Amino acid sequence: MKKLFSLILLVSACSAQAQTAEFVNLVPEAYLAKDVNFSLGGAVLFIPKYKGSDEHRVAAYPLFDAQWKNGAFFSAFNGLGYNFSKNASLQYGLRMSLEAARDESRSGKLRGLGDVSTALEPGAFLNYSFNPNYSLVSSLRYGSGVDHNGLQVSLGARATTALNKDHRISASIGANWANSHYAQSYFGVNARQSAASGYAQFTPSAGITDVRLGASWHWTIDTNWSLTTGASISRLSGDAAKSPFVFDKTPVTVFSAASYRF
Repeated sequence: MKKLFSLILLVSACSAQAQTAEFVNLVPEAYLAKDVNFSLGGAVLFIPKYKGSDEHRVAAYPLFDAQWKNGAFFSAFNGLGYNFSKNASLQYGLRMSLEAARDESRSGKLRGLGDVSTALEPGAFLNYSFNPNYSLVSSLRYGSGVDHNGLQVSLGARATTALNKDHRISASIGANWANSHYAQSYFGVNARQSAASGYAQFTPSAGITDVRLGASWHWTIDTNWSLTTGASISRLSGDAAKSPFVFDKTPVTVFSAASYRF
C-alpha cells in the first residue's frame, strides 16, 4: 500500500505540468473486470506552446489511471473524483482537476505577461450515454487563472465504433465557456502587462473561448497493452480569438499514448 501511495504522489507531481481533460471518461461499473482497475503508461504530445500560440512543442508525460467499482477514480486524464451513479447510461459526480501552468519563459511572445500558475480546480461532471457508442458529456471547473477564480463550463459529445475486436475509432466535439476572470488570465492584457510586453491593453469578456473537434484510434495489442493515437483541432472564438497575443486561432494537437493494464 505504501508503494502504491508513493507511486500516486510521484505520478501526480510529474503530471502537474500537464492538464486534466475537460471531460471525464470512465468505464461503466458493469464492464470493470476487478474491484480496483489500474493502468500505467506514458504519452507524447505535439501541442501549442500556449493557447493561441503559432509555435509548438513536444511534451512527454507519465500516465496513471485507477478506477474502483465503488465509483472512485484517479488518473492523469480524469483527475481525482467520485461517480455517484450506478446506472451504466448515466455518470455524475465531483472531481478535482488540473489546469496547467502558462510560464512566461515558454515563448518569447509571452514576455512581459507574467506566469499563470498551475491550478487545482474543484468541479463536477455529468455524462449520458444513449448506448455504448454515443454519449453526451459535460463538466464544470473552478479555480484557474491568476487569482484562482476562473470558471469553465464544457459541453460535448462522443461517438465510438469498433472496427474489430482489437481496433476502435472515436470522434468527439466540444465547446468551452469561461467567465471573465479566466478570460483575463489567459487572453487579457492589463496596464502593467501592456507596459512590460508592448501589447495593447485588452479586457476580454466572458463567453465561449473555443470549439474543438477530435479523433482517435485505439489498438488493444493484447490483454494488458494498448495504444491510443489521435489528434484534435480547436477554433478559438469570441474575445479569446481577439487577444493581441493569439497568433493561431485554429491550434492542432497530436498525441500518442501507450498503457499497461494490471
